[in-house]
Amino acid sequence: MTSFSQFPGKEEHTLRWLPFVAAIVTVTTASPLAWDKSFGTFLFLISVYVPTIALVCIGLCIWAGVERKSPRARSIVISLVVTLTLIGGTFWALPRVKDQLRFQAWSLTHDDALRGFADKDSIVLDWESWGMAGMENDAYLVSNPSDNLAEDGGASEWLRHLGSSCEIVASKRMRRGIYIVATYNCPLR
Repeated sequence: MTSFSQFPGKEEHTLRWLPFVAAIVTVTTASPLAWDKSFGTFLFLISVYVPTIALVCIGLCIWAGVERKSPRARSIVISLVVTLTLIGGTFWALPRVKDQLRFQAWSLTHDDALRGFADKDSIVLDWESWGMAGMENDAYLVSNPSDNLAEDGGASEWLRHLGSSCEIVASKRMRRGIYIVATYNCPLR
């Protein structure tokens, strides 16, 4: 009968899956948290997610230290690096492309609605809102046929046509004549 120790390559390959599992778990847990701007998500992030990730990383460091002379240590260290890199990358990149991704998906099924707003300055829909206790931000998908909302004076002209005294604190062009604008403590509707 052969024993497990007679297969020298078996132990080396036992942890090759660990970096892939770490990558999948990291992306699937970090993406929803990076996507949502709500206060509840923020509380969950700082009270549960960050401490859990810190404990996992500490555990991987200790495990890598214990296995430092074993070929398995390499997979453990790679898993640690992959986890930290993907968390940082997800929280950096996803908020930057989120609105564009969401708009592309929405516009595929609502192109007729966008055509209905193509010839007038108007609010197409409430896009997103976040904040708490009097510090509310509201974002809207808006139509601006002159396509000058991001230029100097364009936002004030657009607001005047809309009949609003709010101030636009951020605007992002989605495509010609369509923007996402954000206001602070001043809903447009």
